[in-house]
Amino acid sequence: MAGAVRIKHSGTDITSDVIQGLQELTAAELKVRTAEIITTEFAGTTGVASLRVDTTGAPTNFTSVGTFVDTDRDDSVGTHPTDGATTAVNTYTFSQGSSTASDGKTAIPLRFTSEELEQASDAEIDSDILDHVIAGMVAQGANTCGQYYIAASAPSGGTWTDRGSIVDTQVDGTSATKKLWQKTAVTTVPNDNQFRTLTKMADDNSVQEMTEAEVASLEGRFRNRIMSNNIGKYEVSTAAPTSGGTWQQQGETLTDQVKDTATYAYAGTYTGSYTGYYDGSYSGTFDGTYNGTYAANYSGFAGTSYTGSYTGSYTGSYTGSYAGSFSGDFTGYYDGVTIISTSSTATSKKLFLRIA
Repeated sequence: MAGAVRIKHSGTDITSDVIQGLQELTAAELKVRTAEIITTEFAGTTGVASLRVDTTGAPTNFTSVGTFVDTDRDDSVGTHPTDGATTAVNTYTFSQGSSTASDGKTAIPLRFTSEELEQASDAEIDSDILDHVIAGMVAQGANTCGQYYIAASAPSGGTWTDRGSIVDTQVDGTSATKKLWQKTAVTTVPNDNQFRTLTKMADDNSVQEMTEAEVASLEGRFRNRIMSNNIGKYEVSTAAPTSGGTWQQQGETLTDQVKDTATYAYAGTYTGSYTGYYDGSYSGTFDGTYNGTYAANYSGFAGTSYTGSYTGSYTGSYTGSYAGSFSGDFTGYYDGVTIISTSSTATSKKLFLRIA
């Protein structure tokens, strides 16, 4: 077995403990002080492997990892009839930094091999140190930060910084805002001298613990390792990606709410003018001018055509055109649909993080 090494001592504070020699750092130990330093540096700036949300598309050196579209009905609540159409109000593009970060390390960690203590290669720094730090971050470790989360308010634990708002609007003015949060300070700050990686001093070849600044200088390689090894990448989609690896939802679901439409039954009293064609039985009093063809059973008269004025009671069947006033009850349906006040989810999206 081979890996990064630390000074072995009797307790948790090297400044006062008894030095007992050198010891290989375990994965759990690398997720404490080393992870706290590197992920805090990562969370402090925006660059490779950082996540953004914009309404103008992915910026330079960032690649889209998914979008969320906020739509609205074209017509207001109560509009009738309506075609129920919607229009995009805003398209929110989530993107992750995808260029290559500079490798700005100022010290080279030491590691054990089967035979000796030696400086780690870049590939060994990635696999022996940074992979464990990344694993601690994506597992939401208490000693790490840098993770992203979708929520209406800041999550608990550590310090979370607002990295952008995603607003779902509706045509009646209703709106709901969720934010992209990034954890920028750890939940639990470890002992300053706990589990610190060793390096070899260039001037006298002595072995010494890496300073905080030297550990932080591994942040460029940390960013590049996320993008090359895929653990720590994000995606915005309706369901967890199936293209490879294990993905975990980060926070709340984004929903695009739009007003519903409905076709209403109508029952009530109608009074007004009616012009149209009537074919059916009529019983009542008719007083007015009749111009048309009369075909019915009429006591004392047999004929096919009558033009003139008629006053009196009429019982029988009437077929022909009728123009006049109608007052009575009507039950039926509006022609078309109406925008109503209730809402439903048109689309939903979630933020996923690859954790393995």
